[in-house]
Amino acid sequence: MAYEYSEDNLIEQTAIDLFYSRLGWDTVLAYNRESFGEASSLGRLNKKEVVLRRIFLEKIEALNPGLPAKAYAEAYEKLIEESSTKSLAEINFDKHQLLRDGIPVDYVNAKGETIKNKTLRVFDFENPSANNFLAVRQLWIQGKSKRERRPDIIGFVNGIPLLFIELKAAHRKLENAYNDNFTDYKDVIPQLFYYNAFVVLSNGLESRVGSVTGKYSHFHEWKRITEEEDGIVALDRMIVGIGDKQRFLDLFENFILFDHSMGKVVKLIARNHQFIGVNKAIANIQQQNQAYQQGQISLEEKQKLGVFWHTQGSGKSYSMVFFCQKIHRKFTGSYTFLIVTDRNELDTQIYGTFSGVGAVPQVKSGSKDSLKANSGKHLKELLGVEHRYLFTLIHKFNFDELITQRDNIIVISDEAHRTQGGNLAMNLRNALPNASFMGFTGTPLFKDDELTRRIFGDYVSRYDFKRSVDDGATVPLYYENRGEYLGLDNPTINEQIRAAIDAETEDHDSDQRSRIEQLFAREYPILTAKKRLNAIAKDVVWHFCNRGYKGKAMFIALDKLTAVKMYDLISQHWQSTVAQLEKEVAKGKYGDQELLAKSRELQWIKETEICVVVSSEQNEIQKFQQWDLDIEPHREKMNTQNLEERFKNENDPFRLVIVCAMWITGFDVPTLSTLYLDKPLKSHTLMQAIARANRTSEGKNNGLIVDYIETYTALLDALAIYGTGGDEGAKDQKPEAPVQPKEELIRELEEALSATEDFLQDEVNFDLRELIESSGLEKLAAMEKGINAIYTNDETKRKFQVLARMVFKKYKALQPDKLLYQYAPRKDAIDVLYTAIEDNIESADVAELMRKIQQIVDDSIANMVAEPTQDHGKLIDLSGLNFALLEQHFLKAPHKNTLVQSLKDKIENRLQQMVERNPLRVDFYQRYQEIIDAYNRGKDAVTIEETFKKLIEFVNALSNEEADTKREGLTEEQKAIFDLLRKPNLSEADKKKIKEIAIELLEDLKKEKLRVEQWSAKSVTAAAVFNTVSRTLFESLPYPSYQSEDIDLRTNLVFEHLKQQYLGGGVSVYGGY
Repeated sequence: MAYEYSEDNLIEQTAIDLFYSRLGWDTVLAYNRESFGEASSLGRLNKKEVVLRRIFLEKIEALNPGLPAKAYAEAYEKLIEESSTKSLAEINFDKHQLLRDGIPVDYVNAKGETIKNKTLRVFDFENPSANNFLAVRQLWIQGKSKRERRPDIIGFVNGIPLLFIELKAAHRKLENAYNDNFTDYKDVIPQLFYYNAFVVLSNGLESRVGSVTGKYSHFHEWKRITEEEDGIVALDRMIVGIGDKQRFLDLFENFILFDHSMGKVVKLIARNHQFIGVNKAIANIQQQNQAYQQGQISLEEKQKLGVFWHTQGSGKSYSMVFFCQKIHRKFTGSYTFLIVTDRNELDTQIYGTFSGVGAVPQVKSGSKDSLKANSGKHLKELLGVEHRYLFTLIHKFNFDELITQRDNIIVISDEAHRTQGGNLAMNLRNALPNASFMGFTGTPLFKDDELTRRIFGDYVSRYDFKRSVDDGATVPLYYENRGEYLGLDNPTINEQIRAAIDAETEDHDSDQRSRIEQLFAREYPILTAKKRLNAIAKDVVWHFCNRGYKGKAMFIALDKLTAVKMYDLISQHWQSTVAQLEKEVAKGKYGDQELLAKSRELQWIKETEICVVVSSEQNEIQKFQQWDLDIEPHREKMNTQNLEERFKNENDPFRLVIVCAMWITGFDVPTLSTLYLDKPLKSHTLMQAIARANRTSEGKNNGLIVDYIETYTALLDALAIYGTGGDEGAKDQKPEAPVQPKEELIRELEEALSATEDFLQDEVNFDLRELIESSGLEKLAAMEKGINAIYTNDETKRKFQVLARMVFKKYKALQPDKLLYQYAPRKDAIDVLYTAIEDNIESADVAELMRKIQQIVDDSIANMVAEPTQDHGKLIDLSGLNFALLEQHFLKAPHKNTLVQSLKDKIENRLQQMVERNPLRVDFYQRYQEIIDAYNRGKDAVTIEETFKKLIEFVNALSNEEADTKREGLTEEQKAIFDLLRKPNLSEADKKKIKEIAIELLEDLKKEKLRVEQWSAKSVTAAAVFNTVSRTLFESLPYPSYQSEDIDLRTNLVFEHLKQQYLGGGVSVYGGY
């Protein structure tokens, strides 16, 4: 190979030039030039030495001046101490602790006093340039049995070999650098890696960084310096990304963890997105604190630390640890982090992450030393003491009292959208009034997540699904729509169902009638038709048994009953598959090679265990028996085995799990490769469910979502970040404010409460104050009186339900505002009456009738399905969509301002809908035909493909628009003003001037005038805005390019744009300001 393309010239020389020219490291070529001795170039006495003693002693004295020479010598001896009983990983952990936290030494000072455990700093983390950075090429090192090895580049900081770089020529596979060189070096010259922080492998075209304990698959790219960049896989991006002095020391000090939870030491280095995201979050806190101290923001704003959205599977729990640990090291004050979740499995998982890396002790929950709250009382005790970390379920805030006024508590909500609504979240705020709040989530904020934004603020870091796939943090997800077309083959279904209802309903009470209405409002009878479920079960067995990388699989069923039905059906088809394969093998149908392959396949299928995992409930034995199902064998297995641990173990034969709600969120199984969906899911739940299949695992190239229920439309909504959609022709309409003014929300809540109280008083003769003001037995009596009053007839019950839901909706819109406490007694009284009615309806026994109707539907449904085949569904790569761009489009798209209905109209409309749900009025043939038609449309491959194709084309168009914005160097809102002002054929000087006008005008208006609530409706403020625009444009637009008529036109255009897009009170369609 020509020298110009060689490893030495093209790769190694390029790398060393970057260290010297771009990063300011000293560089040395040691090959055949190094001499030995204290006065030599590197000060090594022999080839065995890997710590540069002379440099180390010089720097440690400079960082810890005024100590006797013996103290520095002892520090050096302690650092290079070796242990013959510890593994390389254990030694690396010990050395990292010494290097990061300092080396303790004993010495006698000038006064003759013995000083014990004086900690000497090895690095100056605050002033990176005060350290010695040296990159050495081709340094000979002698190791075991006098073998010698010569690494390409070693990076020394203050004489410590923290960086190891192995380079390959551009035509060589990068994995060879790991397999051929790195692993050999660890065996032959292990002492070099005692101190190592980072291992970098590169062939110039591809570069990865990892740790001394990492497998090659755990090494990751470093593609970005800032979060906004598209990302470049290149040698210079890697070296500049981690080799910059400040970033290098930050990574070393704050972004390395050692996990001890698996019985061995595993070293973890933050991925690129974790490093950037955590630092952005911390910079945001510093900015918030500074702005608050300068009086620029309120305490309430200071408490909003933002939402940290890193997609499922990208290491969110470890990002939490990096975030917390860096604040502990870099911020003054004893911070307490309270990590709040809403599910036991999440709580256990996160505590396990923190305890695994030594942040908290590994103690059992419930023990006296546990930092996990096991009750509300225990939580209060924990909050009363200054702990570094506390963990709790939101449900433990079952008390309403102030616990502490401390302002150095940071509440971290995992899956923030689920933990910060409702009374428990209000109790949390009341207990910790000065705490700050940060939301971590694996799914983005949805259009109905305004509560999350109001509590935490907007995104502080974003790492979406597409980017995580591009970076290899998660595997690509593919989507396949499978399943059968359905037909309705019974023109007399109406008469049959009505006959069944008529035969039963004479004896039904009000709650049973309501329960029947609920069930008939759903597609339940269609989706649970036996022929349909049986066809799906047959397809699942065929599909899973014929997957290339099988791994583990999860089937998400409609509900608990259906989960057990599916277990029975899948088990039947599983046994049929075994019997068929055994017959084929016994007949000698295959040649030698095929026979071996089929025998292995048969063995795998016979070994595979299928389990149901569903939550328990009261009377479940009887509930399942009513449908001829047996929950007992499943419940026994769930209660006597650790099914979660078994499913996570890739070698365990438990390979297929059937669930309906459990294990959908907060459950990581890297080998889970196939997700079978037969339950309608939306928003966060859908995103969290499909993310079960995107974890990386050795040998796993992708995750597959198999859709039996037309989930793809909801999937598109979810993946597009769920912004508010736009209506064509609605461009003239004023957009609704993302957040209504508080005064308006209070007025609506009062209206809803009063309407409910008036209904109770005027229509059913019950005074709600009786329930609010009574206590003890009198309160129970008042509650019974209220329920009986509401049950006057079906109409009064329905109306109360509608009114109560309106109250809850308006109340939630204000949470967790403290002013709600004054409305809580009235809302709670309504809530207790509503809950009693809902419980009665939910528990109403209509199983016998529903079984009869289900049988009628089963007999009426016809499957139109072929035998399962490999090309049954077309795979669609979900990572081909740029979802971040979709979000930007949907969030900024103008949308129609819906007419505000009066409360009375809303109630009447809702009551009409409820009446129309009456099963005695439903045309079942028409209703079920509509359901089946919609279902079948979701099975049409052309429709699905066309939908995705159009979406990708649409995103590409958005990409061009975004690129144009980036080229202009403007934000989205600045570019909008710029576009309104500019004319064709402007000179570059004029364009530059107009950019400046757009930026300065917007900045000036947003400081004060556009902050006024509903400014455009207030004549004085609106006039002030118009005058500012007019004056600025007349004074600043370049003449003669702009004449008077041009300026008048653009003044009006800009003013109208401001009225449409800036709603006042710091709210705009572009976000808060």
